Amino acid sequence: MPLPDYRDTFLQCLHTLKGLTGHSDEYVRFRWQAIYLTRGRFSYFFRGALDGQAIGFSGQQMDLVTGDVSVIPVRSVTLYGATFGLNEAITVYSGPEKSVIEVAHAFNEESEMTYEPEFLYIRMDLLHSANDSRMGFTSDPRLRENTNLIFVGLEDQVTASLLEESDIARWVAREKPMASTDWYAERFYYS
Repeated sequence: MPLPDYRDTFLQCLHTLKGLTGHSDEYVRFRWQAIYLTRGRFSYFFRGALDGQAIGFSGQQMDLVTGDVSVIPVRSVTLYGATFGLNEAITVYSGPEKSVIEVAHAFNEESEMTYEPEFLYIRMDLLHSANDSRMGFTSDPRLRENTNLIFVGLEDQVTASLLEESDIARWVAREKPMASTDWYAERFYYS
């Protein structure tokens, strides 16, 4: 069975991130993080938060050869996300809960293949501005939205087929939509 394609979920997450790189009227609070581990020399780390009136963002590029870290604009998260989107196959990690760096190391250690996947970790905790009293709640509830995913990007379908047939395929989603207590996209609830 071919790996499920999570490109649509990835694009939706990227669209949401684009709106979270500055002040937003759509959310009362938000906290997000994006980590892009490329198959090249550089990796990228982004985060943003809005809590009441306090707002903070950071973007960093790390040179994996020299260890140098440089500051980059947080808005470039969409540019680098679009670069990740150039992978021909995009699926998601669904193994035991780990950090994206641990996941990347595990893929490299366990793989006997010569392919190198890319990884894009996106975590978003969002509290929407608009209440939804029409739901019948009496305490003026707010809609919460959470995402916690590690996307796995493979440069072509041949590489995706190699992954699909390997032992490490057990760590990627086998069917869509993926339901997990650890990994999820756009999980909504009222509080």
